[in-house]
Amino acid sequence: MKIKVAITGLLMVLLLHSCSLDDGDAPIINYQALPVIEVELPQAFTFGEVHAIPVIFEYTNSCQTFAGFDVTSNLNQREITVVASVSDSGCQDEIIRTQQNLRFLAASNGSYVFKFFTGLDDNGEPEYLEYTIPVEE
Repeated sequence: MKIKVAITGLLMVLLLHSCSLDDGDAPIINYQALPVIEVELPQAFTFGEVHAIPVIFEYTNSCQTFAGFDVTSNLNQREITVVASVSDSGCQDEIIRTQQNLRFLAASNGSYVFKFFTGLDDNGEPEYLEYTIPVEE
């Protein structure tokens, strides 16, 4: 019985010792909000249709990559933030203007209010480009 416990204990020590949570030289990835420069919205949405909304923003260095849109909904209001993944390896400062399409389904009548994050003001408060777009049937 003592031998089984000793062997089990030895195996556990070997297994735990061989596991490492350190990835060595793997880059660290963070996420960052990028300010929107411009948005191309239609005059109106058609009810029940999916619309591609071109959103133009800028990367500030070579380590940023588009990760997606963060969209917060409150009834017919949408707050949209461009999210970039940022690695920490070999970054070079450079401004790269790019565009991604935000796909939007007009699923209710009335109007939608879109607020696109453009950055923080001097007091650290978020600023937005704001648009109200009606929905037609």
